[in-house]
Amino acid sequence: MTVQVDRYTRFLLTIIAVLLGVVALGLWCETAPMIPAAQAGIPDSGAQLDQLVQKVTAIEGEIRELKALLISGNVKVRIVESQGGPKPASQPQKTK
Repeated sequence: MTVQVDRYTRFLLTIIAVLLGVVALGLWCETAPMIPAAQAGIPDSGAQLDQLVQKVTAIEGEIRELKALLISGNVKVRIVESQGGPKPASQPQKTK
């Protein structure tokens, strides 16, 4: 079976093939990527651990201050009911 193709169709198919070749060549020869590379560095785990230790030490100091304040007895707590009266505690929903 032979297919007869006229000159116009053959010309268009040739133009399409040439343009596809130009696109493929352009993609092949692309030198630098258009998207910049990520600038993230490797995290310094030692520095992160030092920061964590410093924060934990600060929290421990605050807890010691609160403990000393509570032990000294200089804390006064006053409980005041709201104007609407006491609110009932919410009941947890039972699931089946």
